[in-house]
Amino acid sequence: MAIDKLDLLKGNVLFRDLDPALIAPIAKLGVTRKLAANQCLFVKGDDGDALYGVLSGCIRISASAPTGKEINLNILYPGDMFGEIALLDGKKRTADATAMTPTELLCIQRRDFLNLLKEEPDLAIHLLYMVCDRVRKTSEIVEDTAFLSLGPRLAKRLLNLTKYANQLDSADTSDVLKVSQSELGQMMGVSRESINKYLRNWTNEGWIALSRGKISILQAEALGQLIKDEESGLK
Repeated sequence: MAIDKLDLLKGNVLFRDLDPALIAPIAKLGVTRKLAANQCLFVKGDDGDALYGVLSGCIRISASAPTGKEINLNILYPGDMFGEIALLDGKKRTADATAMTPTELLCIQRRDFLNLLKEEPDLAIHLLYMVCDRVRKTSEIVEDTAFLSLGPRLAKRLLNLTKYANQLDSADTSDVLKVSQSELGQMMGVSRESINKYLRNWTNEGWIALSRGKISILQAEALGQLIKDEESGLK
């Protein structure tokens, strides 16, 4: 589902609560960029010179070890934005970004954004809240890895991914996530076989449905309860 740049900015958590009067000047800074499937946008170590938003298609964020092993960190869909930390501090990219399908992006250059930031203190304050929220979420991921077993951790990742993948398509109630089991395994640092074990069990329970490169969440409540039970120490 393709979206326009105003809807992208208004709907994304980065700018969602901003005064509409501030959204328009941010949108004017943006230019569009198209990528072919499997085309690299940037790699770890590149200059952090822009903020990106996904207008159509999807982007894989990944990291590579010196041994050549690659780990998928996230998959971004229309409505998602990325590169906001580098936009603010101007430091090197910490991961790779690659188009998984033909993709159109909104690009906002750092130099242009900083000029606007100097003129709009309310925008600066808003971004401080955003950075704090990102730190909290990162801490949550670390805690989940330390304290949750793989099943509840996988359930939580699926629910979070589908939430963002379908947040802009209110007509779609199927919660379809376009991600392979191998990609999920790479995101979570475990083997495809470990992921498949849980997905097959949940398919048999009727909680999810599997198809080629897709996972449909049929009973989000059941997955959510699995997480709650683990967090409360009931299981």
